[in-house]
Amino acid sequence: MKTENTSVYYKEFFRRSIFISFAKTYFNPMIFYFSGTGNSLYVAKKTADQQNEKLISIADCMKNKQFVFSLTEGESVGFVFPVYFYGLPTIVSDFIGKLKLQNYHTSTYTFTIFTCGGSIGNANGRLKRLLKHSPFHLDSAFTVVMPDNYIIMFNLLPPEEKRKEILQLAEPQISQALKHISKKEAKVYNLKKGPLPCFMTFANYPFYLYGRSTKPFHSTSDCTGCGLCERICPSGMIHIQNKRPIWDAGKCTQCLACIHRCPEGAIQHGKKTYKRDRYVNPNL
Repeated sequence: MKTENTSVYYKEFFRRSIFISFAKTYFNPMIFYFSGTGNSLYVAKKTADQQNEKLISIADCMKNKQFVFSLTEGESVGFVFPVYFYGLPTIVSDFIGKLKLQNYHTSTYTFTIFTCGGSIGNANGRLKRLLKHSPFHLDSAFTVVMPDNYIIMFNLLPPEEKRKEILQLAEPQISQALKHISKKEAKVYNLKKGPLPCFMTFANYPFYLYGRSTKPFHSTSDCTGCGLCERICPSGMIHIQNKRPIWDAGKCTQCLACIHRCPEGAIQHGKKTYKRDRYVNPNL
Protein backbone atom coordinates (compact mmCIF):
# COMPACT_ATOMS: atom_id res chain seq x y z
CA MET A 1 0.00 0.00 0.00
CA LYS A 2 2.86 2.37 0.86
CA THR A 3 4.57 1.54 -2.43
CA GLU A 4 1.39 2.38 -4.38
CA ASN A 5 0.95 5.71 -2.55
CA THR A 6 4.59 6.58 -3.11
CA SER A 7 4.25 5.80 -6.81
CA VAL A 8 1.17 8.05 -7.10
CA TYR A 9 2.98 10.83 -5.23
CA TYR A 10 5.98 10.78 -7.55
CA LYS A 11 3.79 10.64 -10.65
CA GLU A 12 1.91 13.74 -9.46
CA PHE A 13 5.16 15.48 -8.50
CA PHE A 14 6.63 14.72 -11.93
CA ARG A 15 3.46 15.92 -13.68
CA ARG A 16 3.47 19.24 -11.80
CA SER A 17 7.20 19.76 -12.41
CA ILE A 18 6.71 19.27 -16.14
CA PHE A 19 3.76 21.70 -16.12
CA ILE A 20 5.67 24.37 -14.20
CA SER A 21 8.68 24.02 -16.49
CA PHE A 22 6.42 24.25 -19.54
CA ALA A 23 4.57 27.27 -18.16
CA LYS A 24 7.80 29.15 -17.50
CA THR A 25 8.98 28.48 -21.02
CA TYR A 26 5.68 29.04 -22.81
CA PHE A 27 4.34 31.96 -20.80
CA ASN A 28 7.09 34.44 -20.14
CA PRO A 29 5.47 37.84 -20.46
CA MET A 30 7.13 41.22 -20.65
CA ILE A 31 4.75 43.31 -18.56
CA PHE A 32 4.66 47.09 -18.63
CA TYR A 33 2.75 48.61 -15.74
CA PHE A 34 1.76 51.99 -14.36
CA SER A 35 0.50 52.42 -10.81
CA GLY A 36 0.00 55.33 -8.43
CA THR A 37 -1.22 53.72 -5.22
CA GLY A 38 -0.39 50.07 -5.89
CA ASN A 39 -3.57 48.54 -7.34
CA SER A 40 -2.15 48.00 -10.81
CA LEU A 41 1.26 47.10 -9.43
CA TYR A 42 -0.34 44.35 -7.35
CA VAL A 43 -2.12 42.95 -10.41
CA ALA A 44 1.05 43.21 -12.50
CA LYS A 45 3.05 41.35 -9.86
CA LYS A 46 0.45 38.62 -9.68
CA THR A 47 0.55 38.35 -13.47
CA ALA A 48 4.33 38.06 -13.46
CA ASP A 49 4.19 35.68 -10.49
CA GLN A 50 6.20 38.26 -8.50
CA GLN A 51 9.42 36.66 -9.74
CA ASN A 52 9.55 37.73 -13.37
CA GLU A 53 12.43 40.09 -14.10
CA LYS A 54 10.44 41.43 -17.03
CA LEU A 55 8.13 43.51 -14.81
CA ILE A 56 8.79 47.02 -16.16
CA SER A 57 7.63 50.34 -14.70
CA ILE A 58 6.26 52.73 -17.32
CA ALA A 59 7.02 55.67 -15.02
CA ASP A 60 10.69 54.63 -14.74
CA CYS A 61 10.90 54.19 -18.51
CA MET A 62 9.56 57.70 -19.08
CA LYS A 63 11.97 59.21 -16.55
CA ASN A 64 14.97 57.34 -17.97
CA LYS A 65 13.84 57.70 -21.60
CA GLN A 66 14.06 53.95 -22.05
CA PHE A 67 11.74 52.88 -24.85
CA VAL A 68 13.57 50.08 -26.71
CA PHE A 69 13.19 46.48 -25.57
CA SER A 70 13.91 43.14 -27.19
CA LEU A 71 11.53 40.20 -27.02
CA THR A 72 12.62 36.59 -26.88
CA GLU A 73 11.06 33.78 -28.90
CA GLY A 74 7.42 33.25 -27.93
CA GLU A 75 7.42 36.05 -25.36
CA SER A 76 4.11 37.76 -24.61
CA VAL A 77 3.53 41.46 -24.00
CA GLY A 78 1.20 42.86 -21.36
CA PHE A 79 0.08 46.32 -20.28
CA VAL A 80 -1.38 46.79 -16.79
CA PHE A 81 -2.64 50.20 -15.70
CA PRO A 82 -5.57 52.05 -14.13
CA VAL A 83 -8.39 53.80 -15.96
CA TYR A 84 -8.68 57.56 -15.40
CA PHE A 85 -11.99 59.27 -16.13
CA TYR A 86 -12.99 56.29 -18.31
CA GLY A 87 -9.87 56.71 -20.44
CA LEU A 88 -6.12 56.13 -20.47
CA PRO A 89 -3.59 57.87 -18.23
CA THR A 90 -1.61 60.23 -20.44
CA ILE A 91 1.67 58.71 -19.29
CA VAL A 92 0.52 55.33 -20.65
CA SER A 93 -0.55 56.82 -24.00
CA ASP A 94 2.74 58.70 -24.31
CA PHE A 95 4.77 55.62 -23.43
CA ILE A 96 3.03 53.35 -25.94
CA GLY A 97 3.60 56.01 -28.60
CA LYS A 98 7.36 55.90 -27.92
CA LEU A 99 7.72 52.15 -27.26
CA LYS A 100 9.81 50.06 -29.65
CA LEU A 101 9.79 46.28 -29.26
CA GLN A 102 12.37 44.39 -31.27
CA ASN A 103 11.21 40.96 -32.53
CA TYR A 104 7.54 41.95 -32.10
CA HIS A 105 5.37 40.14 -34.66
CA THR A 106 1.72 39.79 -35.57
CA SER A 107 1.84 36.48 -33.69
CA THR A 108 3.08 38.09 -30.44
CA TYR A 109 0.39 37.58 -27.83
CA THR A 110 -0.52 41.01 -26.45
CA PHE A 111 -2.94 41.70 -23.61
CA THR A 112 -3.98 44.43 -21.23
CA ILE A 113 -5.47 44.47 -17.75
CA PHE A 114 -7.37 47.59 -16.74
CA THR A 115 -7.84 48.31 -13.06
CA CYS A 116 -10.75 50.58 -12.19
CA GLY A 117 -13.06 51.65 -9.40
CA GLY A 118 -16.17 50.28 -11.05
CA SER A 119 -16.18 50.39 -14.86
CA ILE A 120 -13.86 51.44 -17.69
CA GLY A 121 -16.24 53.10 -20.15
CA ASN A 122 -14.68 53.08 -23.60
CA ALA A 123 -11.07 52.89 -22.37
CA ASN A 124 -10.50 49.69 -24.34
CA GLY A 125 -11.74 51.36 -27.51
CA ARG A 126 -9.31 54.22 -26.96
CA LEU A 127 -6.47 51.78 -26.40
CA LYS A 128 -7.30 49.91 -29.60
CA ARG A 129 -7.36 53.19 -31.50
CA LEU A 130 -3.97 54.10 -30.06
CA LEU A 131 -2.49 50.73 -31.00
CA LYS A 132 -3.74 51.07 -34.58
CA HIS A 133 -1.23 53.89 -35.03
CA SER A 134 1.57 51.76 -33.62
CA PRO A 135 3.21 48.44 -34.57
CA PHE A 136 1.24 46.70 -31.82
CA HIS A 137 -2.10 44.94 -31.61
CA LEU A 138 -4.37 43.72 -28.83
CA ASP A 139 -5.40 40.08 -28.50
CA SER A 140 -7.34 40.17 -25.22
CA ALA A 141 -8.30 42.60 -22.47
CA PHE A 142 -9.52 42.25 -18.90
CA THR A 143 -10.89 44.38 -16.08
CA VAL A 144 -10.08 44.06 -12.38
CA VAL A 145 -12.17 46.20 -10.04
CA MET A 146 -10.14 47.71 -7.21
CA PRO A 147 -10.85 50.36 -4.55
CA ASP A 148 -11.24 53.76 -6.24
CA ASN A 149 -8.60 56.19 -4.91
CA TYR A 150 -9.85 59.42 -6.46
CA ILE A 151 -10.34 61.99 -3.69
CA ILE A 152 -9.62 65.45 -5.09
CA MET A 153 -12.79 66.68 -6.83
CA PHE A 154 -15.04 63.99 -5.43
CA ASN A 155 -14.44 61.50 -2.66
CA LEU A 156 -14.75 58.14 -4.42
CA LEU A 157 -12.64 56.21 -1.91
CA PRO A 158 -14.86 53.56 -0.27
CA PRO A 159 -14.91 53.02 3.52
CA GLU A 160 -12.24 50.66 4.84
CA GLU A 161 -14.53 47.65 5.23
CA LYS A 162 -15.81 48.08 1.69
CA ARG A 163 -12.23 48.29 0.44
CA LYS A 164 -11.45 44.92 2.02
CA GLU A 165 -14.49 43.42 0.32
CA ILE A 166 -13.50 44.86 -3.07
CA LEU A 167 -9.96 43.50 -2.71
CA GLN A 168 -11.28 40.04 -1.90
CA LEU A 169 -13.59 40.12 -4.91
CA ALA A 170 -10.67 41.18 -7.10
CA GLU A 171 -8.80 37.90 -6.54
CA PRO A 172 -11.09 35.69 -8.68
CA GLN A 173 -11.09 38.40 -11.37
CA ILE A 174 -7.30 38.28 -11.47
CA SER A 175 -7.26 34.47 -11.47
CA GLN A 176 -9.76 34.33 -14.33
CA ALA A 177 -7.69 36.76 -16.39
CA LEU A 178 -4.48 34.82 -15.72
CA LYS A 179 -6.16 31.61 -16.80
CA HIS A 180 -6.83 33.06 -20.25
CA ILE A 181 -3.48 34.84 -20.47
CA SER A 182 -1.45 31.75 -19.53
CA LYS A 183 -3.07 29.91 -22.45
CA LYS A 184 -2.56 32.91 -24.76
CA GLU A 185 -6.23 32.91 -25.59
CA ALA A 186 -7.15 35.59 -28.13
CA LYS A 187 -10.37 37.55 -28.55
CA VAL A 188 -11.21 37.32 -24.84
CA TYR A 189 -12.61 40.61 -23.58
CA ASN A 190 -13.76 40.32 -19.97
CA LEU A 191 -14.49 44.01 -19.52
CA LYS A 192 -16.72 45.96 -17.16
CA LYS A 193 -17.66 48.84 -19.43
CA GLY A 194 -20.66 50.01 -17.45
CA PRO A 195 -23.71 51.72 -18.96
CA LEU A 196 -23.25 54.01 -21.98
CA PRO A 197 -19.48 53.40 -22.17
CA CYS A 198 -18.77 55.64 -25.17
CA PHE A 199 -20.79 58.49 -23.70
CA MET A 200 -19.12 58.15 -20.29
CA THR A 201 -15.67 58.45 -21.84
CA PHE A 202 -16.77 61.26 -24.18
CA ALA A 203 -18.33 63.26 -21.33
CA ASN A 204 -15.71 62.67 -18.61
CA TYR A 205 -12.32 62.16 -20.20
CA PRO A 206 -11.89 65.82 -21.31
CA PHE A 207 -11.98 66.84 -17.63
CA TYR A 208 -8.89 64.70 -17.16
CA LEU A 209 -7.12 65.84 -20.32
CA TYR A 210 -7.58 69.56 -19.73
CA GLY A 211 -8.15 69.89 -15.98
CA ARG A 212 -4.95 68.62 -14.37
CA SER A 213 -3.43 71.84 -13.06
CA THR A 214 -0.89 71.44 -10.27
CA LYS A 215 -1.87 74.76 -8.63
CA PRO A 216 -4.15 73.23 -5.94
CA PHE A 217 -1.38 70.91 -4.65
CA HIS A 218 0.36 72.06 -1.49
CA SER A 219 1.88 70.71 1.70
CA THR A 220 0.98 71.51 5.29
CA SER A 221 3.22 72.14 8.28
CA ASP A 222 3.17 68.36 8.91
CA CYS A 223 5.62 67.95 6.02
CA THR A 224 9.05 66.70 7.17
CA GLY A 225 10.79 67.24 3.84
CA CYS A 226 11.49 63.52 3.40
CA GLY A 227 11.40 63.87 -0.39
CA LEU A 228 9.28 60.77 -1.05
CA CYS A 229 6.79 62.73 -3.17
CA GLU A 230 9.61 63.99 -5.39
CA ARG A 231 10.99 60.47 -5.89
CA ILE A 232 7.67 58.80 -6.73
CA CYS A 233 6.13 61.47 -8.98
CA PRO A 234 5.92 59.76 -12.38
CA SER A 235 5.89 63.09 -14.21
CA GLY A 236 8.88 64.52 -12.35
CA MET A 237 6.84 67.61 -11.48
CA ILE A 238 7.66 67.75 -7.76
CA HIS A 239 10.87 69.26 -6.41
CA ILE A 240 11.98 69.81 -2.84
CA GLN A 241 12.95 73.38 -2.02
CA ASN A 242 13.77 74.46 1.53
CA LYS A 243 12.58 71.06 2.73
CA ARG A 244 9.10 71.50 1.21
CA PRO A 245 7.66 70.13 -2.06
CA ILE A 246 7.06 72.52 -4.95
CA TRP A 247 4.91 71.50 -7.92
CA ASP A 248 5.96 72.62 -11.39
CA ALA A 249 3.34 74.39 -13.46
CA GLY A 250 1.60 72.19 -16.00
CA LYS A 251 -0.50 69.07 -16.17
CA CYS A 252 0.45 66.18 -13.92
CA THR A 253 -0.52 62.55 -14.50
CA GLN A 254 -2.93 62.89 -11.56
CA CYS A 255 -2.05 59.47 -10.17
CA LEU A 256 -2.37 61.02 -6.68
CA ALA A 257 0.60 59.00 -5.42
CA CYS A 258 1.99 62.09 -3.69
CA ILE A 259 -1.23 62.58 -1.70
CA HIS A 260 -1.90 58.96 -0.80
CA ARG A 261 1.66 57.86 -0.08
CA CYS A 262 2.86 60.81 1.99
CA PRO A 263 3.80 59.20 5.33
CA GLU A 264 2.61 62.29 7.25
CA GLY A 265 -0.56 62.93 5.25
CA ALA A 266 0.85 66.40 4.65
CA ILE A 267 0.00 66.79 0.95
CA GLN A 268 -3.35 68.30 0.06
CA HIS A 269 -5.23 69.32 -3.08
CA GLY A 270 -7.20 72.47 -2.36
CA LYS A 271 -9.33 72.25 0.78
CA LYS A 272 -11.38 69.14 0.03
CA THR A 273 -8.74 66.52 0.79
CA TYR A 274 -8.02 67.64 4.36
CA LYS A 275 -10.62 65.36 5.93
CA ARG A 276 -10.49 62.54 3.40
CA ASP A 277 -8.82 59.18 3.95
CA ARG A 278 -5.72 58.03 2.10
CA TYR A 279 -5.21 54.69 0.36
CA VAL A 280 -2.32 52.43 -0.65
CA ASN A 281 -2.93 48.85 -1.73
CA PRO A 282 -2.42 46.85 1.49
CA ASN A 283 -1.25 43.69 -0.28
CA LEU A 284 2.09 45.15 -1.35
